[in-house]
Amino acid sequence: MIYNEDKPSGIAFPLIIILIAMAAIVGGLVMTEEHTMSARVFVPPAAAGS
Repeated sequence: MIYNEDKPSGIAFPLIIILIAMAAIVGGLVMTEEHTMSARVFVPPAAAGS
């Protein structure tokens, strides 16, 4: 009689792949992030007192 060997369900490989994919997504978002400077608006002193 032939017995089927129980193969261990390895969770390490899929977990590593998922972590690498998440790191790649976060890295891509960081690389494409645009650093915008805050806008400064000049208000003349005469207009502020009205």
